[in-house]
Amino acid sequence: MMTIKEEVGVNGIHTVFGATGAYGYSVTRKLLENGYKVRAVVRDERKAADLFQGKVEIAVADVTKEEEMSRVCKDAAVLYLGHNFPYGQWKNYYMKSILNILKSCKGSRPLVVFPGNVYGYGKFQHLPVDESHPLNARSEKGMLRNQIESMLWDYHLKGRINLIIPRFASFYGPNVVNELYGPMFRNAIHDKPVIWPVNADVEHNFTYIDDAAQATLLMVQNPNEYGKVFHVSGSITTARKFIEEIYYVSGTKPVIKVISKTFIRALGIFNSNARGLIELLYEYEEPYVLDDTKLLKTFPNFSHTPYNIGIRRTVDWFKNKLGSL
Repeated sequence: MMTIKEEVGVNGIHTVFGATGAYGYSVTRKLLENGYKVRAVVRDERKAADLFQGKVEIAVADVTKEEEMSRVCKDAAVLYLGHNFPYGQWKNYYMKSILNILKSCKGSRPLVVFPGNVYGYGKFQHLPVDESHPLNARSEKGMLRNQIESMLWDYHLKGRINLIIPRFASFYGPNVVNELYGPMFRNAIHDKPVIWPVNADVEHNFTYIDDAAQATLLMVQNPNEYGKVFHVSGSITTARKFIEEIYYVSGTKPVIKVISKTFIRALGIFNSNARGLIELLYEYEEPYVLDDTKLLKTFPNFSHTPYNIGIRRTVDWFKNKLGSL
């Protein structure tokens, strides 16, 4: 029988916000595999019950309501801020939700994991991008991410929380069903064209979602690494090669349609998610390469899942779920 882990600093409840989302789901599964007690904070109780089959404590709550956060953060040793909002709601709700969570754990000094991305860097000033890259975002979403991180570091430096920030490249994997990667896998399986923004032939790397969860757990289990930022990426490839591998594994013929900036801007008139993507299009027209040498040196037993293996697992997951997605 699996027992609850008792490592210094992480014994107790691991509260995962957004536990049915891509990152939260993968982290929750990894925690359960390693014997931790998990509280899954979600909006959709039925979906959580289906995903976790009674293995977690499910807490239905709205992160935008401060009065609901004390209940879900109670006794938590680690808080994983894996919740998200549609692009159009970031400005109104993202910062507010983080503040609500921080206020609720006053005096308990939990470890806070804030999963990050490259938005805060703005246009890359050097390649590959390591953790020393300046936070030079000019986009609204990038600046907001940096404001949130600044607030979290302030709480950390004042001793109110411990903090870890893992920064990831583009996610793919089981349960990654956003508007770019969900259709990518579904269309390839169904022998339909796959869409990619702007340029499919510049260097890019992708983070397999289970690698993201494994790297997160390694950070959580090592108190000497608290107060640090780690990149978690994957091998360098291109979007075209990545998508072609999806078709190959699916047994279908590649048809990749690269859509222009002009088309995306026009689409943004009618689609809020397309509108939210416009200010981030530089990530798709220029090389996008994260360097995670720091992670690999700190945790030498960690290794990236090869793309052919990660893609095969993802295709199998989508084939199994196609009827319900």
